[in-house]
Amino acid sequence: MTDNLDGERFAVPSTTITPADLVYPARGADPDLLPALILIPDDYRRPASSGNAEAVKWTQFQGRWFFEGLPPTVQLYPRPGINAQQAFDHLRVIQGCFGSQHEHKVAAVAWLASRWFTGYDFEGVAPNDAL
Repeated sequence: MTDNLDGERFAVPSTTITPADLVYPARGADPDLLPALILIPDDYRRPASSGNAEAVKWTQFQGRWFFEGLPPTVQLYPRPGINAQQAFDHLRVIQGCFGSQHEHKVAAVAWLASRWFTGYDFEGVAPNDAL
C-alpha cells in the first residue's frame, strides 16, 4: 500500500470547495484536491486484479456515478469525524473535472470515498447488484 505522509493530506476532505466549484469543477485536477496517482494504492488503480473487495466496491460506486449518475436515494455513511457533505462535494469536483485522465479520477474517487465513507446504499439495492 502506498499510503505515506503525503497521502495524509487526504485523510479528510477539503473545506475549500465553493458553490462555483460544484458548477464548474475545473479545480478537480488541482493537486490540493486530486491526489497524485503515486499516492493512490495499487489496489485502487487496478481493482479487478487486486482481489481487494473494498477497492472493487468503491470502484463500482464510482463507475455507477460516472456512467448512470447516482440515484437520489443514495446513502453514504461517513466515517467518524468526516463531514459527509464536504466529502461528497470534494468527490463531485474530482468526478466532474475534465483536466485529468479518466483512470486517475476513477482511482482517486474510489480511494478517497473509501477513506471518508464506510459504505453506501442505493436504497435496498445491494452495491454488487446495482451495476
